[in-house]
Amino acid sequence: MIEIVLSQVPVPKSNRYVRRKGGKVFKPPRVKNWEVRALWEISQQYSGKPLEGKLSMDVVLVLPNNRKRDIDNMLKSLWDILERAGVIKNDHQIYEIRTIKKVIKGEQKTIVRIKEFTEDH
Repeated sequence: MIEIVLSQVPVPKSNRYVRRKGGKVFKPPRVKNWEVRALWEISQQYSGKPLEGKLSMDVVLVLPNNRKRDIDNMLKSLWDILERAGVIKNDHQIYEIRTIKKVIKGEQKTIVRIKEFTEDH
C-alpha cells in the first residue's frame, strides 16, 4: 500500500479553468498554486514508477469547515494530479474508490491510500 498526504484539499475540477473573452482559457492562480504544491508534495513521498493494473483508492478529505463541497469534482482533480506526478498511469485503472469527508475546524489535508484492487472482498 502507498500512502500520500497532501497539505490541502484538491481544487474542484469545475473551478479549474476560466474562459476569457476571445475564448482563451487559463487556470486561476489558486488552481496553479494547488497543482504546483501537490506535485511537489507527491514528489517528496513517491519516487517509483507509475503503478500498473487495477487500483483501489481510499481518500480522506479533511475539511476546515462545513461549507458545501462537490467531492466528485475534487476527486477528478486528485486523479489528474496523481497521473501528472507519475503515481498512476491513468485514472481508468481505478476500480474502487472509498471517500470519507471529515470536518476538523481550521484544518485541511488529503490522505490517499492506494493499493492493488482485488475482486474478492
